[in-house]
Amino acid sequence: MHKIEKVAIVGAGSVGGMYSSFFYKAFGDDFSLIATGERSERLRKNGITVNGENLFPKITSTSDTKIDLLLICVKNYDLKHTIEDITPIINKDTIILPILNGITATEKCKESFPENTVLYGITMRTDAERKNGKTCFSVTGELQFGEARNDINKLSECVLAVKDCLDRANLRNRVYENMVYMLWRKWMVNIGSNQISMLAEAKFKYFGLLPEILDAVRMAITEIYEISQKAGSGLKKEDINQILITLINYPPEKKSSMLQDFEAHRRTEIDDFAGHVVELGKKYGVPTPVNAILYKLIKAREQIYLNYI
Repeated sequence: MHKIEKVAIVGAGSVGGMYSSFFYKAFGDDFSLIATGERSERLRKNGITVNGENLFPKITSTSDTKIDLLLICVKNYDLKHTIEDITPIINKDTIILPILNGITATEKCKESFPENTVLYGITMRTDAERKNGKTCFSVTGELQFGEARNDINKLSECVLAVKDCLDRANLRNRVYENMVYMLWRKWMVNIGSNQISMLAEAKFKYFGLLPEILDAVRMAITEIYEISQKAGSGLKKEDINQILITLINYPPEKKSSMLQDFEAHRRTEIDDFAGHVVELGKKYGVPTPVNAILYKLIKAREQIYLNYI
């Protein structure tokens, strides 16, 4: 098995910052953050703050460092620009692991880097949050990753190498047999939790207290299930109730990433949530009235708090 020696992350927000702290402590100078321009200078000067600790990982923006594993932890709307930034750093042996919300990041990276191994990845059940430029977390959750399909009893060499790397960094991880299904299931969680929580300005403790929230979640994610039946991504009817239970049992004080973005007056990922649901609904002939109205309301609210009008 090829051993991963040098690891990098692009995107040091809530999840990226959390993972950076683990890799930095485990790999030292063999770990780096990818950044360009003003951001690279700011990171070199100020480092990153995670759980109150100021860390100064290596910062790279050129091809002078051979990267064995690159984790992409940016927002979906930054992915196109990020791909342009990381292109000089990618070599033919670099394994790329996108960890973004939505269901399109891995395919976009495969299109841009057809000669590289690009895996599927998602983070579940973390309470990582970024506020005032600082990352804090108490629960790391589980990093789920792998090829589109995986033989759990005989994992591919690159998946084994990544798993070994994550284990050395003391990051809880798991390879699932069908990562496309897991990606769509996480997307279903995002559709239900992020959009509803932002509009209701609700922490997860309210998901179990207010039936109106759960009713809205069920209506929104049922449209994902119906699209899945046409797209063949494997979602099951029982996933709907299981996701409702999952959301009720999230850390009660945790806020969804979209609610965090709203409160910080940052752009949201609504285009890759309800926006993409509506697109797929048109493609597969599935009505999506709930996500259509969620899209319009959140898009309007976003334009108001970002002073776009």
